[in-house]
Amino acid sequence: KEMLVLENALKKFPNVKFYWVGDGPFREEITTKLKKYKNFEWLGSLDYPDKVREYLSEIDIYALISGLDMSPLTLLEAQLMKKPVVATKVGGIPELMKDNETGFLVEKGNAEEWIEKLSLLINDKEKRVNMGNSGRKFVEENFSWNKIVKEFIKDLEKEKIL
Repeated sequence: KEMLVLENALKKFPNVKFYWVGDGPFREEITTKLKKYKNFEWLGSLDYPDKVREYLSEIDIYALISGLDMSPLTLLEAQLMKKPVVATKVGGIPELMKDNETGFLVEKGNAEEWIEKLSLLINDKEKRVNMGNSGRKFVEENFSWNKIVKEFIKDLEKEKIL
């Protein structure tokens, strides 16, 4: 239901197209309210990985509006595609990005903060590019298989298993 904060952004940015990818138990309620805006489109679920990659390559900003998310892979994928992100500050999301560096974290339910952060990115291409580049670097440095394997070996050595 957190998606409904998007209604204020749709009104504020009538010339910006917003896409919702995915589904959920509140889809009908959300799409009923938001489909009345010409700048909103629900795409449903996309075939993974090809259509997801195609979608991420076409957007300018990735917004993850969520009421609860443990560890959304799409947030990492968007950053790998050099997209600045704006995401709700819930669950494990703050661990998957750097606020004010790879994108912005927004408090749950704060429609005005969504508008503020989206506006910063919509109106500043250089900021979008810099945050996108920082996002890719952040993911490569913190979530690559090379990093994971090194940390795993270190843990095994610490436990004297290896």
